[in-house]
Amino acid sequence: MEVFIMMKRLRITVCALLVLMLLSGCAASQSSMKATTEESYNYAYDTAAAEEPAYEPETAMTTEASESAAGGFDAGEADPNYGNHKIITTYTFEMQTDEFDNHFKQLQDKAAQLGGYVQSSSVSGTKPETYSDYGRTANLAFRVPTAKAKEFVDFTQGTGEITYSNCDTEDITLNYFDTETRLGVLRDQLDRLKEIMKTTGNMEDLVELEKAISETTLEIEQYTTQLRRYDDLVDYTTVYVTINENRLTKGPAAKEGMGERMSAGLSESFVAVGVFLENALVAIVCAIPAILVIAVLAAIVVLVVKLIKKGKARNAVKREAKAQERRERMEKLSANKKEDTEKKE
Repeated sequence: MEVFIMMKRLRITVCALLVLMLLSGCAASQSSMKATTEESYNYAYDTAAAEEPAYEPETAMTTEASESAAGGFDAGEADPNYGNHKIITTYTFEMQTDEFDNHFKQLQDKAAQLGGYVQSSSVSGTKPETYSDYGRTANLAFRVPTAKAKEFVDFTQGTGEITYSNCDTEDITLNYFDTETRLGVLRDQLDRLKEIMKTTGNMEDLVELEKAISETTLEIEQYTTQLRRYDDLVDYTTVYVTINENRLTKGPAAKEGMGERMSAGLSESFVAVGVFLENALVAIVCAIPAILVIAVLAAIVVLVVKLIKKGKARNAVKREAKAQERRERMEKLSANKKEDTEKKE
Protein backbone atom coordinates (compact mmCIF):
# COMPACT_ATOMS: atom_id res chain seq x y z
CA MET A 1 0.00 0.00 0.00
CA GLU A 2 2.79 2.43 0.88
CA VAL A 3 4.53 1.66 -2.41
CA PHE A 4 1.32 2.50 -4.33
CA ILE A 5 0.99 5.83 -2.52
CA MET A 6 4.63 6.76 -3.27
CA MET A 7 4.20 5.94 -6.98
CA LYS A 8 1.07 8.11 -7.10
CA ARG A 9 2.91 11.05 -5.52
CA LEU A 10 5.78 10.64 -7.96
CA ARG A 11 3.40 10.77 -10.95
CA ILE A 12 1.79 13.97 -9.60
CA THR A 13 5.21 15.59 -9.09
CA VAL A 14 6.32 14.72 -12.63
CA CYS A 15 3.09 16.17 -14.11
CA ALA A 16 3.53 19.39 -12.13
CA LEU A 17 7.11 19.79 -13.38
CA LEU A 18 5.97 19.30 -16.99
CA VAL A 19 3.30 22.01 -16.62
CA LEU A 20 5.83 24.47 -15.15
CA MET A 21 8.25 23.81 -18.03
CA LEU A 22 5.52 24.50 -20.61
CA LEU A 23 4.54 27.79 -18.91
CA SER A 24 8.18 28.86 -18.72
CA GLY A 25 8.64 28.16 -22.43
CA CYS A 26 5.63 30.34 -23.36
CA ALA A 27 6.86 33.25 -21.25
CA ALA A 28 10.31 33.03 -22.80
CA SER A 29 8.78 33.07 -26.29
CA GLN A 30 6.72 36.20 -25.54
CA SER A 31 9.71 38.12 -24.15
CA SER A 32 12.15 37.07 -26.86
CA MET A 33 11.58 40.25 -28.91
CA LYS A 34 12.36 42.60 -26.01
CA ALA A 35 15.41 40.63 -24.95
CA THR A 36 16.74 40.52 -28.50
CA THR A 37 16.29 44.28 -28.96
CA GLU A 38 18.07 45.05 -25.70
CA GLU A 39 20.84 42.64 -26.65
CA SER A 40 21.33 44.41 -29.99
CA TYR A 41 21.60 47.81 -28.30
CA ASN A 42 24.08 46.55 -25.68
CA TYR A 43 26.11 44.82 -28.36
CA ALA A 44 26.27 47.94 -30.51
CA TYR A 45 27.20 50.15 -27.56
CA ASP A 46 29.95 47.79 -26.39
CA THR A 47 31.34 47.58 -29.92
CA ALA A 48 31.38 51.36 -30.34
CA ALA A 49 32.96 51.82 -26.93
CA ALA A 50 35.67 49.31 -27.81
CA GLU A 51 36.41 51.00 -31.13
CA GLU A 52 36.37 54.59 -29.78
CA PRO A 53 39.87 56.10 -29.90
CA ALA A 54 41.49 57.03 -26.66
CA TYR A 55 40.89 60.69 -25.83
CA GLU A 56 42.11 62.63 -22.87
CA PRO A 57 39.12 64.42 -21.35
CA GLU A 58 39.39 68.16 -21.09
CA THR A 59 36.88 70.59 -19.79
CA ALA A 60 35.15 72.74 -22.41
CA MET A 61 36.52 76.21 -22.02
CA THR A 62 35.88 79.69 -23.28
CA THR A 63 38.81 82.04 -23.63
CA GLU A 64 38.64 85.72 -24.41
CA ALA A 65 41.23 88.26 -25.46
CA SER A 66 40.37 91.88 -26.03
CA GLU A 67 42.19 95.11 -26.63
CA SER A 68 40.82 98.61 -26.92
CA ALA A 69 43.90 100.09 -28.55
CA ALA A 70 44.03 101.15 -32.16
CA GLY A 71 46.66 98.57 -33.01
CA GLY A 72 44.45 95.54 -32.36
CA PHE A 73 46.10 92.20 -31.60
CA ASP A 74 47.92 89.38 -33.33
CA ALA A 75 45.37 86.93 -34.75
CA GLY A 76 47.95 84.18 -34.56
CA GLU A 77 47.59 84.11 -30.78
CA ALA A 78 44.01 82.95 -31.19
CA ASP A 79 44.71 80.38 -33.90
CA PRO A 80 41.94 77.73 -33.54
CA ASN A 81 44.00 74.90 -35.06
CA TYR A 82 44.96 73.07 -31.86
CA GLY A 83 45.50 69.56 -33.18
CA ASN A 84 42.23 67.62 -33.26
CA HIS A 85 40.45 69.99 -30.91
CA LYS A 86 37.16 71.51 -32.04
CA ILE A 87 37.35 75.25 -31.43
CA ILE A 88 34.68 77.86 -32.20
CA THR A 89 36.31 81.26 -32.77
CA THR A 90 34.59 84.66 -32.84
CA TYR A 91 36.22 88.05 -33.50
CA THR A 92 34.73 91.48 -32.78
CA PHE A 93 36.10 94.78 -34.12
CA GLU A 94 35.08 98.44 -33.95
CA MET A 95 36.72 101.04 -36.16
CA GLN A 96 36.60 104.73 -37.06
CA THR A 97 37.08 105.77 -40.67
CA ASP A 98 36.88 108.74 -43.03
CA GLU A 99 36.42 106.39 -46.01
CA PHE A 100 33.20 104.69 -45.01
CA ASP A 101 32.05 103.54 -48.46
CA ASN A 102 35.51 102.37 -49.49
CA HIS A 103 36.19 100.31 -46.35
CA PHE A 104 32.66 98.93 -46.33
CA LYS A 105 33.16 97.54 -49.84
CA GLN A 106 36.74 96.37 -49.21
CA LEU A 107 35.70 94.16 -46.28
CA GLN A 108 32.89 92.54 -48.25
CA ASP A 109 35.15 91.92 -51.26
CA LYS A 110 37.89 90.43 -49.05
CA ALA A 111 35.45 88.04 -47.37
CA ALA A 112 34.18 86.87 -50.76
CA GLN A 113 37.76 86.47 -52.04
CA LEU A 114 38.61 84.16 -49.12
CA GLY A 115 35.52 82.01 -49.67
CA GLY A 116 33.44 83.64 -46.96
CA TYR A 117 30.21 85.58 -47.03
CA VAL A 118 28.29 88.37 -45.28
CA GLN A 119 25.93 86.85 -42.73
CA SER A 120 24.23 90.15 -41.86
CA SER A 121 24.63 93.82 -42.73
CA SER A 122 22.96 97.04 -41.58
CA VAL A 123 23.72 100.75 -42.07
CA SER A 124 22.25 103.67 -40.11
CA GLY A 125 22.70 107.44 -40.34
CA THR A 126 23.45 109.75 -43.26
CA LYS A 127 26.62 110.85 -44.99
CA PRO A 128 28.03 114.02 -43.33
CA GLU A 129 27.99 117.06 -45.61
CA THR A 130 28.53 120.05 -43.33
CA TYR A 131 30.81 120.78 -40.39
CA SER A 132 30.18 118.58 -37.26
CA ASP A 133 27.57 116.41 -38.99
CA TYR A 134 27.34 112.91 -37.53
CA GLY A 135 28.37 110.12 -39.89
CA ARG A 136 27.03 106.66 -40.64
CA THR A 137 27.39 103.41 -38.72
CA ALA A 138 27.57 99.95 -40.30
CA ASN A 139 27.22 96.64 -38.46
CA LEU A 140 28.58 93.65 -40.37
CA ALA A 141 28.82 89.95 -39.55
CA PHE A 142 31.18 87.86 -41.70
CA ARG A 143 31.58 84.08 -41.92
CA VAL A 144 35.08 83.24 -43.11
CA PRO A 145 36.73 79.80 -43.49
CA THR A 146 38.75 79.19 -40.34
CA ALA A 147 41.85 78.40 -42.40
CA LYS A 148 41.66 81.93 -43.88
CA ALA A 149 40.47 83.70 -40.71
CA LYS A 150 43.91 85.07 -39.79
CA GLU A 151 44.29 86.68 -43.22
CA PHE A 152 40.87 88.31 -42.97
CA VAL A 153 41.52 89.52 -39.42
CA ASP A 154 44.86 91.04 -40.43
CA PHE A 155 43.17 92.77 -43.36
CA THR A 156 40.42 94.12 -41.09
CA GLN A 157 42.95 95.52 -38.61
CA GLY A 158 44.63 97.36 -41.46
CA THR A 159 41.34 98.96 -42.49
CA GLY A 160 40.43 102.14 -40.69
CA GLU A 161 41.37 102.99 -37.10
CA ILE A 162 40.64 100.07 -34.75
CA THR A 163 39.16 101.31 -31.47
CA TYR A 164 38.14 97.93 -30.03
CA SER A 165 39.08 94.32 -30.76
CA ASN A 166 38.11 91.04 -29.15
CA CYS A 167 38.71 87.34 -29.78
CA ASP A 168 36.57 84.68 -28.11
CA THR A 169 37.19 80.92 -28.39
CA GLU A 170 35.12 78.00 -27.16
CA ASP A 171 36.38 74.40 -26.96
CA ILE A 172 33.56 71.97 -27.91
CA THR A 173 35.80 68.91 -28.33
CA LEU A 174 34.09 66.88 -25.60
CA ASN A 175 30.60 67.64 -26.89
CA TYR A 176 31.63 66.90 -30.47
CA PHE A 177 33.16 63.48 -29.80
CA ASP A 178 30.37 62.54 -27.40
CA THR A 179 27.81 63.29 -30.12
CA GLU A 180 29.89 61.39 -32.66
CA THR A 181 30.06 58.33 -30.37
CA ARG A 182 26.31 58.37 -29.72
CA LEU A 183 25.71 58.58 -33.46
CA GLY A 184 27.91 55.53 -34.07
CA VAL A 185 26.07 53.54 -31.38
CA LEU A 186 22.71 54.41 -32.90
CA ARG A 187 23.83 53.42 -36.40
CA ASP A 188 25.05 50.03 -35.13
CA GLN A 189 21.76 49.57 -33.29
CA LEU A 190 19.82 50.38 -36.47
CA ASP A 191 21.79 47.79 -38.46
CA ARG A 192 21.15 45.20 -35.74
CA LEU A 193 17.40 45.92 -35.72
CA LYS A 194 17.21 45.57 -39.51
CA GLU A 195 18.99 42.20 -39.32
CA ILE A 196 16.51 40.97 -36.70
CA MET A 197 13.57 42.13 -38.85
CA LYS A 198 14.76 39.91 -41.70
CA THR A 199 14.65 36.78 -39.52
CA THR A 200 11.48 37.31 -37.48
CA GLY A 201 8.03 36.24 -38.68
CA ASN A 202 5.90 37.27 -35.71
CA MET A 203 3.55 40.18 -36.52
CA GLU A 204 3.80 41.66 -33.01
CA ASP A 205 7.58 41.51 -33.19
CA LEU A 206 7.52 43.23 -36.59
CA VAL A 207 5.40 46.09 -35.20
CA GLU A 208 7.78 46.57 -32.26
CA LEU A 209 10.78 46.42 -34.59
CA GLU A 210 9.35 49.07 -36.92
CA LYS A 211 8.66 51.33 -33.94
CA ALA A 212 12.21 50.87 -32.63
CA ILE A 213 13.68 51.51 -36.10
CA SER A 214 11.66 54.74 -36.48
CA GLU A 215 12.78 56.05 -33.08
CA THR A 216 16.42 55.15 -33.77
CA THR A 217 16.31 56.80 -37.21
CA LEU A 218 14.91 60.00 -35.69
CA GLU A 219 17.69 60.12 -33.09
CA ILE A 220 20.30 59.53 -35.81
CA GLU A 221 18.94 62.51 -37.80
CA GLN A 222 19.01 64.74 -34.71
CA TYR A 223 22.62 63.85 -33.84
CA THR A 224 23.66 64.19 -37.49
CA THR A 225 22.18 67.72 -37.60
CA GLN A 226 24.00 68.61 -34.38
CA LEU A 227 27.32 67.39 -35.81
CA ARG A 228 26.79 69.42 -38.98
CA ARG A 229 26.11 72.50 -36.88
CA TYR A 230 29.31 71.90 -34.90
CA ASP A 231 31.26 71.45 -38.14
CA ASP A 232 29.88 74.70 -39.54
CA LEU A 233 30.77 76.64 -36.38
CA VAL A 234 34.28 75.16 -36.31
CA ASP A 235 35.05 75.34 -40.04
CA TYR A 236 33.84 78.95 -40.39
CA THR A 237 34.97 81.76 -38.09
CA THR A 238 32.54 84.58 -37.28
CA VAL A 239 33.88 88.14 -37.48
CA TYR A 240 31.75 91.07 -36.30
CA VAL A 241 32.80 94.50 -37.57
CA THR A 242 31.29 97.87 -36.63
CA ILE A 243 32.33 100.76 -38.88
CA ASN A 244 31.78 104.27 -37.49
CA GLU A 245 32.13 107.17 -39.90
CA ASN A 246 33.97 110.15 -38.42
CA ARG A 247 32.25 113.50 -37.97
CA LEU A 248 33.45 116.26 -40.28
CA THR A 249 36.11 118.38 -38.58
CA LYS A 250 36.79 120.38 -41.72
CA GLY A 251 34.38 121.40 -44.38
CA PRO A 252 31.64 123.86 -45.26
CA ALA A 253 29.62 125.28 -42.41
CA ALA A 254 25.87 125.19 -42.41
CA LYS A 255 24.41 127.57 -45.02
CA GLU A 256 22.05 129.19 -42.50
CA GLY A 257 23.25 131.16 -39.47
CA MET A 258 21.98 130.75 -35.93
CA GLY A 259 19.46 133.60 -36.22
CA GLU A 260 18.08 132.25 -39.46
CA ARG A 261 17.82 128.75 -38.00
CA MET A 262 16.00 130.07 -34.90
CA SER A 263 13.62 132.07 -37.08
CA ALA A 264 12.96 129.06 -39.26
CA GLY A 265 12.39 126.87 -36.21
CA LEU A 266 9.96 129.38 -34.71
CA SER A 267 8.07 129.63 -37.98
CA GLU A 268 7.85 125.85 -38.17
CA SER A 269 6.49 125.79 -34.60
CA PHE A 270 3.76 128.32 -35.48
CA VAL A 271 2.89 126.35 -38.58
CA ALA A 272 2.67 123.18 -36.50
CA VAL A 273 0.37 124.90 -33.97
CA GLY A 274 -1.83 126.20 -36.80
CA VAL A 275 -2.05 122.74 -38.34
CA PHE A 276 -2.93 121.28 -34.93
CA LEU A 277 -5.73 123.81 -34.35
CA GLU A 278 -7.04 123.26 -37.85
CA ASN A 279 -7.10 119.51 -37.35
CA ALA A 280 -8.76 119.94 -33.95
CA LEU A 281 -11.51 122.14 -35.46
CA VAL A 282 -12.13 119.63 -38.23
CA ALA A 283 -12.31 116.83 -35.66
CA ILE A 284 -14.83 118.77 -33.54
CA VAL A 285 -17.06 119.56 -36.54
CA CYS A 286 -16.97 115.93 -37.64
CA ALA A 287 -17.87 114.84 -34.11
CA ILE A 288 -20.94 117.16 -33.79
CA PRO A 289 -23.50 114.42 -34.64
CA ALA A 290 -22.02 112.12 -32.06
CA ILE A 291 -21.85 114.97 -29.53
CA LEU A 292 -25.55 115.77 -30.10
CA VAL A 293 -26.56 112.16 -29.58
CA ILE A 294 -24.51 111.98 -26.40
CA ALA A 295 -26.02 115.29 -25.18
CA VAL A 296 -29.59 114.04 -25.77
CA LEU A 297 -28.86 110.80 -23.95
CA ALA A 298 -27.28 112.72 -21.08
CA ALA A 299 -30.32 115.05 -20.86
CA ILE A 300 -32.67 112.07 -20.75
CA VAL A 301 -30.63 110.45 -18.01
CA VAL A 302 -30.58 113.68 -15.97
CA LEU A 303 -34.36 114.12 -16.41
CA VAL A 304 -35.06 110.56 -15.32
CA VAL A 305 -32.84 110.97 -12.27
CA LYS A 306 -34.63 114.21 -11.30
CA LEU A 307 -38.05 112.59 -11.70
CA ILE A 308 -36.99 109.69 -9.52
CA LYS A 309 -35.71 112.07 -6.85
CA LYS A 310 -38.94 114.12 -6.95
CA GLY A 311 -41.02 110.96 -6.67
CA LYS A 312 -39.02 109.86 -3.65
CA ALA A 313 -39.47 113.31 -2.06
CA ARG A 314 -43.28 113.22 -2.57
CA ASN A 315 -43.48 109.75 -1.10
CA ALA A 316 -41.46 110.90 1.89
CA VAL A 317 -43.84 113.87 2.48
CA LYS A 318 -46.88 111.62 2.24
CA ARG A 319 -45.39 109.14 4.69
CA GLU A 320 -44.59 111.97 7.10
CA ALA A 321 -48.17 113.36 6.85
CA LYS A 322 -49.68 109.95 7.55
CA ALA A 323 -47.39 109.46 10.50
CA GLN A 324 -48.40 112.88 11.86
CA GLU A 325 -52.10 111.97 11.54
CA ARG A 326 -51.51 108.73 13.43
CA ARG A 327 -49.74 110.58 16.22
CA GLU A 328 -52.60 113.12 16.52
CA ARG A 329 -55.20 110.34 16.69
CA MET A 330 -53.25 108.55 19.37
CA GLU A 331 -53.00 111.78 21.37
CA LYS A 332 -56.79 112.36 21.07
CA LEU A 333 -57.55 108.81 22.17
CA SER A 334 -55.25 109.20 25.14
CA ALA A 335 -56.91 112.49 26.12
CA ASN A 336 -60.42 110.99 25.84
CA LYS A 337 -59.46 108.02 27.98
CA LYS A 338 -58.02 110.34 30.59
CA GLU A 339 -61.26 112.44 30.72
CA ASP A 340 -63.42 109.34 31.04
CA THR A 341 -61.29 108.09 33.90
CA GLU A 342 -61.55 111.44 35.74
CA LYS A 343 -65.38 111.52 35.33
CA LYS A 344 -65.74 108.03 36.79
CA GLU A 345 -63.69 109.00 39.80
